[in-house]
Amino acid sequence: MIDYTILITRADCDTATAELDFELKTFSTRDATLDLADERGDRAQASASAQLASLDGRIAAAENLLAATGIAAELREATTDDLALLRAQRTKLDKRTRQQGGVRRFLAAVDAQQVADQVATLTAARAGVAAHRATLPA
Repeated sequence: MIDYTILITRADCDTATAELDFELKTFSTRDATLDLADERGDRAQASASAQLASLDGRIAAAENLLAATGIAAELREATTDDLALLRAQRTKLDKRTRQQGGVRRFLAAVDAQQVADQVATLTAARAGVAAHRATLPA
């Protein structure tokens, strides 16, 4: 519970309000930054999904080529090497995508909740200061 009686003059209330306004601006900026980070994460996830789909298509094409009968030895060797590289790229991209998931999204949600809670607290405190100021002599 906030003790507004600590503010004994209207000037104290005005100063407290100015400080609360600044804090609110700080958290509003942080909230916008978190929104931007979420959007960037969504875009990166979509890009990674598209890259994985492309690699899957290229892997399937190489596997189909290797399954064909009568393929020249040089083409078989080159395709086998390409397939190994494609699988390694896919594994690396898949690992990166997984690492950007779970815990990171959870912590982002915690940050977002923290900002929302702080904004609610600051807004309530600002309203409390305004109500207390109205009770003080001019």
